[in-house]
Amino acid sequence: MFRPLLSIFFLLFSLLPARAGYGADSAASNGSEETMLMFVGENIEALTIASRREESAWQAPAVAQVISREQLLEHGSTTLSEALATLPGFHMAEKPWGTSPYLRGISNSTLFLYDTVPLDADSDKSLHQLDYNLSTAPIKRIEIVRGPGSVLWGPDAFAGIVNVVPMTGRDLDGIETGVSSHYQDQGQDFYLNMGQGDALWDGFLSVSGRNGREDETSANLTRFWGDDPQVPVAPLERYGDDEPGRSGYLDATGLLSYRDLLKLSGRISDSHHPYAVSDEINGTWLEERNTSSSFLKLEANKPLTTTSSLRFTGFYNALSPEYQIIDRELEVKERTSYGELIYDHSFFTGRGLLTGGLSFRSKHVTDAPVWESYLPDFIGPGNEDLLPILLQEDYSDTLRSGFGQYTHQAGNLKAWLGTRFDDHDEYQDNASFSSGVGYSPTTDLIMKLLYGTAYRTPSSRQLLTAEKPDQEKIETVEAQLAYNPTKKVNFSVVAFTSGIADHIKEDPYAQLSLPNSQDIHGLELEGNYTILDQFTLGANLTLLDNKGPDETYHLLTAIFIRPDGSVEYIYEDVISPYDPGPKKMFNLSGTWKPADKLSLVADLRYFSERDLINARTGVIDTAESVWQLDATLRYKDIMAPGIDLTLIAKNIFDADYETPSIYEMMDGQPFTMEILLQKRW
Repeated sequence: MFRPLLSIFFLLFSLLPARAGYGADSAASNGSEETMLMFVGENIEALTIASRREESAWQAPAVAQVISREQLLEHGSTTLSEALATLPGFHMAEKPWGTSPYLRGISNSTLFLYDTVPLDADSDKSLHQLDYNLSTAPIKRIEIVRGPGSVLWGPDAFAGIVNVVPMTGRDLDGIETGVSSHYQDQGQDFYLNMGQGDALWDGFLSVSGRNGREDETSANLTRFWGDDPQVPVAPLERYGDDEPGRSGYLDATGLLSYRDLLKLSGRISDSHHPYAVSDEINGTWLEERNTSSSFLKLEANKPLTTTSSLRFTGFYNALSPEYQIIDRELEVKERTSYGELIYDHSFFTGRGLLTGGLSFRSKHVTDAPVWESYLPDFIGPGNEDLLPILLQEDYSDTLRSGFGQYTHQAGNLKAWLGTRFDDHDEYQDNASFSSGVGYSPTTDLIMKLLYGTAYRTPSSRQLLTAEKPDQEKIETVEAQLAYNPTKKVNFSVVAFTSGIADHIKEDPYAQLSLPNSQDIHGLELEGNYTILDQFTLGANLTLLDNKGPDETYHLLTAIFIRPDGSVEYIYEDVISPYDPGPKKMFNLSGTWKPADKLSLVADLRYFSERDLINARTGVIDTAESVWQLDATLRYKDIMAPGIDLTLIAKNIFDADYETPSIYEMMDGQPFTMEILLQKRW
């Protein structure tokens, strides 16, 4: 897998401009606000996902915020999941294969984008690129919107949107390299960033890799499927002794652009992640998730007049997850072609902005795994003859969309209204809506009231068991009050309520729940206070509550084969509660900068009890609440100009806690240490 990636790497390298230029912050396209904006007394970079144009998070028609590259480095955030875990509303649940994200009490509900290209899989809603399979080395900023975003971004922008924005050649004048070593997993990382840019051309290339041992759990179940496609391996031959090997990751990002008119960008990634899965009755076995992903994206911008422009975006995205479950390998392919045309027009001397667009998406999925059976029921010694029912199916979906949003500023009042219609071939068609008002009586106070709807596409199993199934719908009302009286003080309060309809939960390796509804209410508090220009305290608190019916699963519990060869399937209804994740989350950070080149950051994180719900029995096992403390020491220009040293300690307090896995509790993340050395030329 690595050889094709390296070939593309050298191809992208050859596209870099031959002469060096001065790296500077790029201006916003279409004459909008400059990329660097003033917010809470400091420079932060623009947000682009709230209105499909550059604007400050303060003024955006959404509950929005930005994480800058400098913040990632200061807080020692080496993965996207670590960065998001410190924000209000987010919980990054640990699973054997990586991170399972929750936002505002809903699992797998965020649309993750990389340079506005979707990252996640359609065939497997639990497959995310949030850990070492997405390098933070080329990241310029992370844009976050909490709340529905389907009007401008289509299906799956359900509870929120996260867009990873890579660096450009104008952000880096020359070359930057970094190497790091991890104490706990014996991991080694490297990255190489190269950028050049001038008034006309801009080129950037980043290559990074990692190798480490992430799971040392011993497995005793080493064979099951074997060579005979009709019967499993004999019980006595299933057991042995094995453990996961080392993980490996390779990531490359490239960009070439001409002014603000034409941009060609892409990313290729290859990951190999072995891990162990346990069931308290049947033992422990090994699984692997190996994922190759790539995209190539073209953007063109054509100013029509001084007040209007036409933008085109097109990309081709290839995603190839490979799974190994004990000794069974599954290969899946997803291919997506997308084209979008957006028209912007400014009215009333810039006080009004109309954004309208048409888009077309074609998605093809090959060999999507659809489990009809619950794996642990089959792998134990009591089963000698039966294999679990596992189907691999192909499906395609074509999506045609039309959307528009109008924003108008009248004095201190800003109002917006948007709508979208999605025409699917395989799912039910849907219309999404968004509206809101923002009122800012002074420059340091703003109030927003927002309403939005969004839809989430069905899982593979739901699509293949129903003709044109309904999509899960969310309807959210949220209100925000933000106040920044001085450069040293700021805070924000957000209250929201969300109603979910046609909610369907997929149990691992088993069936779907019956359609359900839930009401989720929440409060998100966030603030920062700077003392004596050297020490800054930041804190946020999330409180959640949900009400609604329990989940009902119509489960296949037994299969009888009659003497005449006919088969009888036995089903049973099982009731289990809805899983919102932790209902209380708290983050406290302290940043001390005794000198311009030295910073010490401590991050204290709390999340309350979480339930492991066995949907087949209704049994609930609860993991206790957890306190975690991380610390990052960063020293710039430590030995010579351009050399930075960072020391990162993770999970200093609680290195011996349990967290819900798939079938039973698993050990949480241990204490880890990392040393990062960076050099700029």
